[in-house]
Amino acid sequence: MTFRCSLGAVDRGDPRLGTAPPQRDWLLVEHPGPWPVTAPFGADLSDELLRRLGHPGQRTLLVRPHGRVPSAPAPRRWFRCLDGELRAGRWDHPDDLLATLEPGAGSPHPEPLLLVCTHGLHDVCCAVEGRPVAAALSQRWPGTTFECSHLGGDRFAPNVLLLPDRTCYAQMPAEQAVPMVEAHLAGRADGAWLRGVAGLHPAEQVALGTALTRWGPAPIARLSTRLLDQVGTFDSGTWTVELLGVDPLPSRVRVVVTSQRRTDAARLTCRATRETRALQWDVVSVEA
Repeated sequence: MTFRCSLGAVDRGDPRLGTAPPQRDWLLVEHPGPWPVTAPFGADLSDELLRRLGHPGQRTLLVRPHGRVPSAPAPRRWFRCLDGELRAGRWDHPDDLLATLEPGAGSPHPEPLLLVCTHGLHDVCCAVEGRPVAAALSQRWPGTTFECSHLGGDRFAPNVLLLPDRTCYAQMPAEQAVPMVEAHLAGRADGAWLRGVAGLHPAEQVALGTALTRWGPAPIARLSTRLLDQVGTFDSGTWTVELLGVDPLPSRVRVVVTSQRRTDAARLTCRATRETRALQWDVVSVEA
């Protein structure tokens, strides 16, 4: 039987909370494909250009509408999400994308974007699990749903990223994708299917998800977190997180979270050639 990392994660009960990507700055570049395994690198955007566009807190994704579509005629679209603001523009030549580095480039984009990782060359689970979710969401939100290149967390496929609030969901059945996003957009997010919020420390993501599970639903965009204390290292430490909530959550919640490497090693992606001990985040205490 062909190995599937997403099935292995379900069998092991791998916790997904706290695994959202670390980036706060997102650049989405419309590109019809095919997407190479290393996309966005290796597509028809030069490595030099991608390096100029990027920085440690930034992530560039290739995006396209769901389904079989002809190669998009130039100009194509781009979207930039930074500091909770979503802006959009168009590009004809790759160097046109350098304009996205300028403050106020493009124009405000009023609708949230729904991104579903379907990057099958990177990991087969992303295609097998992601495409049914992309199909369901694009039928409900046809103008704002996009397939995207590698988002991370392959073993938690399907993976969904909502912008501009950077919330990540994963592992939901395709039939649950639309009600999940409807609830999120209506300010009724809970901990179900949540990976976290991209750009937050994993301990903050775990604290936020724990509070939503215990007291939610609530609007994620109106919740804030901060790290109060840290002891130890990233992969063997203890963090104290303060969350400021809105009704029905308590106004202030303190959560203590620990990190440690799992004792069991496993293949964490379909393409992995060796087993790895995953990092796991656990809640020690919750006070409100």
